[in-house]
Amino acid sequence: MLSSRKWGMIKIKLLLIGPTGKTGQFIERYLEEKQVGFKRFVRSEEQMRPGSYLGDVRIQQDVSDAMAGVTGVISALNTEGNGTLESGVNNIIAAMKQYQIRRLVTIGTAGILQSELEPHLLRYQSIENKRIHHVAAQEHERVYEQLLETELDWTIICPTKLVQEDKKGEYRVRENVLPTGGTAISFADTAEFAVTAYLNGLHIRERVGIAY
Repeated sequence: MLSSRKWGMIKIKLLLIGPTGKTGQFIERYLEEKQVGFKRFVRSEEQMRPGSYLGDVRIQQDVSDAMAGVTGVISALNTEGNGTLESGVNNIIAAMKQYQIRRLVTIGTAGILQSELEPHLLRYQSIENKRIHHVAAQEHERVYEQLLETELDWTIICPTKLVQEDKKGEYRVRENVLPTGGTAISFADTAEFAVTAYLNGLHIRERVGIAY
Protein backbone atom coordinates (compact mmCIF):
# COMPACT_ATOMS: atom_id res chain seq x y z
CA MET A 1 0.00 0.00 0.00
CA LEU A 2 1.16 3.53 -0.75
CA SER A 3 1.80 5.84 2.15
CA SER A 4 -1.02 8.33 2.56
CA ARG A 5 1.34 11.29 2.73
CA LYS A 6 2.40 13.11 -0.45
CA TRP A 7 5.80 14.00 -1.87
CA GLY A 8 5.08 17.73 -1.72
CA MET A 9 5.21 19.25 -5.22
CA ILE A 10 7.70 16.76 -6.61
CA LYS A 11 6.16 14.64 -9.35
CA ILE A 12 6.83 10.92 -8.95
CA LYS A 13 8.78 9.73 -11.97
CA LEU A 14 10.51 6.50 -11.06
CA LEU A 15 10.17 3.45 -8.87
CA LEU A 16 13.15 2.55 -6.68
CA ILE A 17 13.16 -1.11 -5.73
CA GLY A 18 15.50 -2.14 -2.92
CA PRO A 19 16.06 1.27 -1.30
CA THR A 20 17.20 -0.11 2.05
CA GLY A 21 20.17 -2.18 0.85
CA LYS A 22 23.77 -1.04 0.91
CA THR A 23 23.62 0.32 -2.64
CA GLY A 24 19.94 1.26 -2.59
CA GLN A 25 20.39 3.62 0.37
CA PHE A 26 22.87 5.67 -1.63
CA ILE A 27 20.68 5.61 -4.73
CA GLU A 28 17.85 7.04 -2.65
CA ARG A 29 20.13 9.74 -1.24
CA TYR A 30 21.33 10.84 -4.70
CA LEU A 31 17.81 10.92 -6.11
CA GLU A 32 16.78 13.18 -3.25
CA GLU A 33 19.83 15.41 -3.75
CA LYS A 34 18.94 15.78 -7.43
CA GLN A 35 15.29 16.39 -6.52
CA VAL A 36 14.12 13.51 -8.68
CA GLY A 37 10.62 12.38 -7.82
CA PHE A 38 10.42 8.70 -6.90
CA LYS A 39 8.60 6.18 -4.79
CA ARG A 40 10.20 3.39 -2.79
CA PHE A 41 9.24 -0.27 -2.99
CA VAL A 42 9.84 -1.86 0.42
CA ARG A 43 8.95 -5.23 1.94
CA SER A 44 8.40 -4.51 5.64
CA GLU A 45 6.45 -2.04 7.75
CA GLU A 46 9.69 -0.97 9.46
CA GLN A 47 11.01 0.32 6.13
CA MET A 48 7.95 2.45 5.36
CA ARG A 49 8.38 6.20 4.87
CA PRO A 50 6.33 8.83 3.08
CA GLY A 51 6.27 7.92 -0.60
CA SER A 52 6.69 4.18 -0.01
CA TYR A 53 4.84 1.17 -1.36
CA LEU A 54 4.74 -1.93 0.83
CA GLY A 55 4.86 -5.19 -1.08
CA ASP A 56 6.68 -8.36 -2.05
CA VAL A 57 8.70 -8.17 -5.27
CA ARG A 58 8.03 -11.88 -5.79
CA ILE A 59 4.29 -11.17 -6.12
CA GLN A 60 3.32 -9.90 -9.57
CA GLN A 61 0.30 -7.90 -8.40
CA ASP A 62 2.36 -6.02 -5.82
CA VAL A 63 4.91 -5.00 -8.43
CA SER A 64 2.22 -4.02 -10.93
CA ASP A 65 0.38 -1.89 -8.36
CA ALA A 66 3.61 -0.13 -7.35
CA MET A 67 4.53 0.53 -10.99
CA ALA A 68 1.44 2.63 -11.70
CA GLY A 69 2.26 6.25 -12.52
CA VAL A 70 6.03 5.95 -13.01
CA THR A 71 8.14 6.38 -16.13
CA GLY A 72 11.15 4.26 -15.18
CA VAL A 73 12.67 1.89 -12.65
CA ILE A 74 15.92 1.55 -10.74
CA SER A 75 16.35 -1.82 -9.06
CA ALA A 76 18.94 -2.51 -6.38
CA LEU A 77 17.67 -5.99 -5.55
CA ASN A 78 20.20 -8.41 -4.11
CA THR A 79 20.56 -12.13 -4.55
CA GLU A 80 19.31 -13.85 -1.42
CA GLY A 81 19.83 -17.46 -2.41
CA ASN A 82 16.09 -18.06 -2.77
CA GLY A 83 15.39 -16.77 -6.26
CA THR A 84 14.15 -13.36 -5.13
CA LEU A 85 16.26 -11.46 -7.67
CA GLU A 86 15.25 -13.59 -10.64
CA SER A 87 11.59 -13.70 -9.67
CA GLY A 88 11.55 -10.00 -8.86
CA VAL A 89 13.08 -8.93 -12.17
CA ASN A 90 10.65 -11.18 -14.03
CA ASN A 91 7.79 -9.36 -12.30
CA ILE A 92 9.40 -5.97 -12.97
CA ILE A 93 9.65 -6.79 -16.68
CA ALA A 94 6.02 -7.88 -16.82
CA ALA A 95 4.80 -4.73 -15.05
CA MET A 96 6.91 -2.49 -17.28
CA LYS A 97 5.36 -4.12 -20.33
CA GLN A 98 1.91 -3.67 -18.81
CA TYR A 99 2.41 0.08 -18.38
CA GLN A 100 4.61 0.51 -21.49
CA ILE A 101 7.55 1.70 -19.41
CA ARG A 102 10.92 1.27 -21.11
CA ARG A 103 13.76 2.49 -18.88
CA LEU A 104 15.31 0.17 -16.31
CA VAL A 105 18.64 0.39 -14.49
CA THR A 106 19.54 -2.56 -12.31
CA ILE A 107 22.53 -3.55 -10.20
CA GLY A 108 24.29 -6.74 -11.28
CA THR A 109 27.75 -8.15 -10.67
CA ALA A 110 31.07 -8.09 -12.49
CA GLY A 111 30.82 -11.86 -12.75
CA ILE A 112 28.40 -11.57 -15.69
CA LEU A 113 30.69 -9.33 -17.74
CA GLN A 114 32.74 -10.88 -20.52
CA SER A 115 36.16 -12.07 -19.41
CA GLU A 116 38.97 -9.86 -20.66
CA LEU A 117 41.34 -12.83 -20.82
CA GLU A 118 38.82 -15.34 -22.18
CA PRO A 119 36.28 -13.21 -24.08
CA HIS A 120 34.10 -16.18 -25.01
CA LEU A 121 33.36 -16.73 -21.30
CA LEU A 122 31.72 -14.66 -18.60
CA ARG A 123 34.10 -13.59 -15.84
CA TYR A 124 32.67 -15.97 -13.28
CA GLN A 125 33.27 -18.86 -15.71
CA SER A 126 36.84 -17.81 -16.55
CA ILE A 127 40.30 -17.86 -15.04
CA GLU A 128 39.61 -14.32 -13.77
CA ASN A 129 37.15 -15.72 -11.26
CA LYS A 130 38.32 -15.74 -7.62
CA ARG A 131 35.15 -17.11 -6.04
CA ILE A 132 34.42 -20.73 -5.14
CA HIS A 133 30.63 -20.45 -5.20
CA HIS A 134 28.77 -19.13 -8.24
CA VAL A 135 25.12 -19.23 -7.21
CA ALA A 136 24.76 -15.42 -7.10
CA ALA A 137 26.52 -14.91 -10.44
CA GLN A 138 24.38 -17.58 -12.05
CA GLU A 139 21.21 -15.86 -10.86
CA HIS A 140 22.48 -12.54 -12.23
CA GLU A 141 23.24 -14.29 -15.51
CA ARG A 142 19.66 -15.54 -15.74
CA VAL A 143 18.43 -11.99 -15.11
CA TYR A 144 20.69 -10.75 -17.93
CA GLU A 145 19.27 -13.42 -20.23
CA GLN A 146 15.72 -12.35 -19.28
CA LEU A 147 16.49 -8.76 -20.18
CA LEU A 148 18.05 -9.69 -23.51
CA GLU A 149 14.71 -11.16 -24.55
CA THR A 150 12.85 -7.88 -23.90
CA GLU A 151 12.64 -4.64 -25.83
CA LEU A 152 13.28 -2.59 -22.69
CA ASP A 153 15.94 0.13 -22.49
CA TRP A 154 17.84 -1.62 -19.72
CA THR A 155 21.29 -1.07 -18.23
CA ILE A 156 22.96 -3.51 -15.85
CA ILE A 157 25.56 -1.85 -13.60
CA CYS A 158 28.18 -4.53 -12.86
CA PRO A 159 30.41 -3.60 -9.92
CA THR A 160 33.49 -5.53 -8.94
CA LYS A 161 34.10 -6.11 -5.20
CA LEU A 162 31.86 -3.67 -3.33
CA VAL A 163 33.41 -1.86 -0.36
CA GLN A 164 32.00 0.42 2.32
CA GLU A 165 33.97 3.60 1.63
CA ASP A 166 33.14 7.25 1.06
CA LYS A 167 32.14 8.36 -2.43
CA LYS A 168 35.15 9.39 -4.51
CA GLY A 169 33.23 10.56 -7.56
CA GLU A 170 35.98 9.24 -9.82
CA TYR A 171 35.91 5.73 -11.21
CA ARG A 172 36.25 3.84 -14.48
CA VAL A 173 33.44 2.26 -16.46
CA ARG A 174 33.55 -0.02 -19.48
CA GLU A 175 30.78 -1.66 -21.46
CA ASN A 176 30.60 -5.46 -21.29
CA VAL A 177 34.04 -5.87 -19.66
CA LEU A 178 35.45 -4.85 -16.27
CA PRO A 179 37.95 -1.96 -16.49
CA THR A 180 41.42 -3.50 -16.64
CA GLY A 181 42.89 -4.16 -13.20
CA GLY A 182 39.75 -3.06 -11.35
CA THR A 183 39.48 -4.69 -7.95
CA ALA A 184 37.03 -2.60 -5.91
CA ILE A 185 34.31 0.03 -6.03
CA SER A 186 32.26 1.55 -3.22
CA PHE A 187 28.53 1.15 -2.76
CA ALA A 188 28.32 4.96 -2.89
CA ASP A 189 30.06 5.36 -6.25
CA THR A 190 28.12 2.44 -7.73
CA ALA A 191 24.91 4.16 -6.68
CA GLU A 192 25.99 7.50 -8.11
CA PHE A 193 26.76 5.90 -11.45
CA ALA A 194 23.43 4.07 -11.49
CA VAL A 195 21.56 7.36 -11.00
CA THR A 196 23.72 9.10 -13.62
CA ALA A 197 23.13 6.32 -16.14
CA TYR A 198 19.39 6.45 -15.49
CA LEU A 199 19.03 10.22 -15.74
CA ASN A 200 21.21 10.56 -18.83
CA GLY A 201 20.06 7.52 -20.74
CA LEU A 202 23.54 6.00 -20.82
CA HIS A 203 24.58 2.48 -21.88
CA ILE A 204 21.22 1.34 -23.20
CA ARG A 205 20.95 -2.47 -23.40
CA GLU A 206 24.49 -2.92 -22.10
CA ARG A 207 26.25 -4.43 -19.11
CA VAL A 208 28.65 -1.87 -17.67
CA GLY A 209 31.65 -2.76 -15.52
CA ILE A 210 32.60 -0.25 -12.84
CA ALA A 211 35.77 -0.11 -10.72
CA TYR A 212 38.40 2.33 -9.45
